[in-house]
Amino acid sequence: MSCRGVAVVAALLCASAVAEARPDDPSSGGLYRFAVGEAVEHLDTARFRVFYTRAGKNAVPSADANTDGIPDHVAEVAALYEDVLTFYLARGFLAPLGDATASDNGGDGRFDVYLIDFGGSADGHFVQQSCAQSRCIGYMVQENDFVGYAYPTATIGNRILASHEFFHAVQAAYNADMDSVVTEGTAVWATEQFDPKLDDLEGFVSGFLGQIDRTLNLPGGGPVDSFSYGAALFFQFLGEKYGADVVRKLYEDCVPGARGVATPDWFTVLDPLLTREYGTTFADAFTTFSTWNLFTASRADPTRAYASSVAYLGLKPAKPALPYEDPLLRVFRSSAQVLSLDPAGRAGFELAVLPLEGQTADSLATLRLVVAPVTNGKIGELSPAATPAGTRIEVGSATQLLVVLVNTAQSGESTRGVLCVGDPSEVEACKVRHGAAVEPVPPDEGCTIARGRASPSGIFVLLGLGLFVVARRRRALA
Repeated sequence: MSCRGVAVVAALLCASAVAEARPDDPSSGGLYRFAVGEAVEHLDTARFRVFYTRAGKNAVPSADANTDGIPDHVAEVAALYEDVLTFYLARGFLAPLGDATASDNGGDGRFDVYLIDFGGSADGHFVQQSCAQSRCIGYMVQENDFVGYAYPTATIGNRILASHEFFHAVQAAYNADMDSVVTEGTAVWATEQFDPKLDDLEGFVSGFLGQIDRTLNLPGGGPVDSFSYGAALFFQFLGEKYGADVVRKLYEDCVPGARGVATPDWFTVLDPLLTREYGTTFADAFTTFSTWNLFTASRADPTRAYASSVAYLGLKPAKPALPYEDPLLRVFRSSAQVLSLDPAGRAGFELAVLPLEGQTADSLATLRLVVAPVTNGKIGELSPAATPAGTRIEVGSATQLLVVLVNTAQSGESTRGVLCVGDPSEVEACKVRHGAAVEPVPPDEGCTIARGRASPSGIFVLLGLGLFVVARRRRALA
């Protein structure tokens, strides 16, 4: 469902329950249907049948500029669906499963689109009509005229709905039993691929960037799940970083039985896919993704991250005053947190993540840190991602540091610890308070690697303005 610019969305629209009757059936109990007595017509193209009415509550706009007897709005919708299907097929996606053998198929095997007045409560949805082994056939119900909606024009509304909602039909040809993060996220992504001039993705990404501390594959709550729609940013990242085919390959691996997996889940198959096809891992990809998100809005740099990131709004780093201590740090699996640190006149400062009492440094093994020095609003060279033993990095003239804490785990409990931030003496006092005294280790020459032994409750990683202790990685983040 595309929910941009509407006030209320009925949660039942995207349910997978089998529809009892089509919207043009007077006996239909559906939430959106033609009214009794309305004269329903249809327009056929090679692969689609568009149902509409000229009078009544569900009437489409009557304009007919070429006087061919077909309302221009209907002709536009029909042509758009043809264009969208052609585009998705050219990208290698499956066409929606045909309904030629269904007992109620709208009259023939064409894919059916019903133009209905949603009254501002939503703007369209794909209805799953019947399913077998998690693969479903269905039809589209779409707003009839977009009067009163926030779309600038009906044409823009049609383009977004035809690309977004139809992609749900494409998804159902692979696996209809997937969570809204991947279904809504990739549907928003698909609209961006079809027509990058549309601002649907740009309008949704704040729903993700404002909640980066949520676990990636857990949908949000409420009738309009802004997190799931905003997760389009993750799939946009995958496409820009690893190639346009990555989302299609993900869906291919989600077909029941694909690669020997009876009931595949997108989040589970993603890591093997990235390893097999792109020589990387989810952990590395998610860390890179989390750093790309720094390069948004005023910090945008299309040479280092998203091509259109200047329009991506919503990332709001926490800005703790120094010294700062959080004895209840919690980073959910597959999520990130961003801190904006101001030295506030300090000659240097450090950041320490300590295991909780009774835990060892291994409890922090999935946590990675990346530091972005900022000078005059511009992000400098990123540090490599941190692991328990590290490399010291000179920050130089930076007046601000953006620190990204990434939990790369895909399962299990959240990573917990104690966070200490301040100048060296303040952090040392914090460590002592939490039983984390560590022997000081002098840096090596050259790359200044800090090597040493930490106690079981010892420090995981140290960061300083002028000193940043992280693990060296061969693969630089891009």
